Amino acid sequence: MSWLTETSLRDLDESQRLECRWLRCTHTWLQSTTQLLLKVCHRDVYLDEVARNLTCPRPGCRHTGVRLSLVRTDDTSGFVGGMP
Repeated sequence: MSWLTETSLRDLDESQRLECRWLRCTHTWLQSTTQLLLKVCHRDVYLDEVARNLTCPRPGCRHTGVRLSLVRTDDTSGFVGGMP
């Protein structure tokens, strides 16, 4: 079990972006969760099902199967200051 089998596509924020990297052709593509929701048939699909069935968007390439990773867009800088 991984985070892909436990996370549904509708659990993610609308502004969250996913990096899709196809396993066979190694094409990398960024996709938002709202764009993926428009592509799937129903809203209760889990991310492992999306990763198995997503096809490559390049012309002439119809490979399926991607590696999904979340792209963090929020501020991740930590506190660097100290006491004087």
